[in-house]
Amino acid sequence: MVRTADENQPLCGVRILIAEDEILIALDMEAAFRDAGADVVGPCTTLAAALDAVRNEALSLAVLDIRLGQATTEGVSDLLAEQGVPFLFYSGQSLPAEMQRKCNGALVVDKPATQQDLVGAAAKVLAA
Repeated sequence: MVRTADENQPLCGVRILIAEDEILIALDMEAAFRDAGADVVGPCTTLAAALDAVRNEALSLAVLDIRLGQATTEGVSDLLAEQGVPFLFYSGQSLPAEMQRKCNGALVVDKPATQQDLVGAAAKVLAA
């Protein structure tokens, strides 16, 4: 089925990976992106699941928490960058120094944010 984007579904046809370990936040993001027309991969709540998804799924964009449990998502962002998949961070904390250096210019959306803000941030990253 071919879908076309409209103003009510600005993410129509986009495949978005959600890597978030707080399940209520992950489900809220999933609902926001699905309502905007996206296909959602995940939510991935562990680093291993997120890495597996990046390796095995065709992705248009990824939204990453900076930490999944005790691990940072640095390896996930590295792999996404290698594959040319754009990403943004959605987190309540700052990027660690090494991740700032590697992900210079990556959009960081501070928690909490509205569903509209998340969809807008995703659309902005995709348009860049």
